[in-house]
Amino acid sequence: MHLDKYYPIYFNQPQIASQQIHRLFYHLLSHGYEDYTPINSSSSLGTFHRNDQITRVNYVWSCPLLKGFALTAYIFDAQDICTSDHNPVITYYDMSLLFTSTKLAHARQLKRQTCRIFKFDSVTDSQWTEFTDNADVLCDVLPSTFSSWHINQMCKYLQSRILKAANTTLPSSTVGNNYTPKIPKELEELIGV
Repeated sequence: MHLDKYYPIYFNQPQIASQQIHRLFYHLLSHGYEDYTPINSSSSLGTFHRNDQITRVNYVWSCPLLKGFALTAYIFDAQDICTSDHNPVITYYDMSLLFTSTKLAHARQLKRQTCRIFKFDSVTDSQWTEFTDNADVLCDVLPSTFSSWHINQMCKYLQSRILKAANTTLPSSTVGNNYTPKIPKELEELIGV
């Protein structure tokens, strides 16, 4: 389903956009959601399959908080490892998501002169294990409760738990507010996209 035809309705005819037939799109567009595509160019690997029918996600709706950090996404073929008829969508995010959660202006407003950055290149296997175990323990909300939240609330909840687990387990250093991280050469092209 291509959503381009809904944008003119939303922007030019809000009284029509709020009607029942367009309500989902109206809600998504009026709450800051953005769409981007494709996540997978394969026509044979979909996100749902049953009785030889395959469907796939053409658009991923995401809150603006995460969009700027997304590097790539793809559909993971889970058929060999589980009995579900759904394949997960795996998205890779830029690691700056973890150390840009407090914006520079906000840090200055709070009179913070420093911020913490994580040293991902020096994390050991045991530290990763400890981090994931700690993050699992910190995510103590029931799935039914979590799924009832607005997506922005979900993102903030997950981000806060990931940062809390990282702060207690991963190696880090403290730098000044004017610190600019060096971008690996292989990621420089992706940032302009």
